[in-house]
Amino acid sequence: MLVLRAHHLLCIQGYEGNGYSSEFTKNMDRVVTTLSDNTYVKIVMTVDDICEKCPHKLENDTCKSQEKVFEFDLKILNELKLIVNRTYLYKDILNSIRENLSYEKFQKICGSCQWFRYGYCKNGIFKSF
Repeated sequence: MLVLRAHHLLCIQGYEGNGYSSEFTKNMDRVVTTLSDNTYVKIVMTVDDICEKCPHKLENDTCKSQEKVFEFDLKILNELKLIVNRTYLYKDILNSIRENLSYEKFQKICGSCQWFRYGYCKNGIFKSF
């Protein structure tokens, strides 16, 4: 089972091997390659398996941008109709993304993210729509 922050559900959709550091990228590669339709994913609003190697992770297991990512998480939970601390099959999460997320909603939620301008997430999320 993987543990993922709600907003990371969107980040991983367009992941292309770029990240904050080589250590972060290796960890992200591991998380992304672990995911399959039948992978169980626990949704959290705290540090997760991706945050483990992030340079923004603080010693007290919070994020340097905690307020910002907390807001991202809340918005994603609401839009995807997911419940924090619940475990889902990854294929059900993907279905929820397809059914509930429009580009306009995505833009409102993620527009202030530093990675938004690169279009990775957008391309990954909306490539099959």
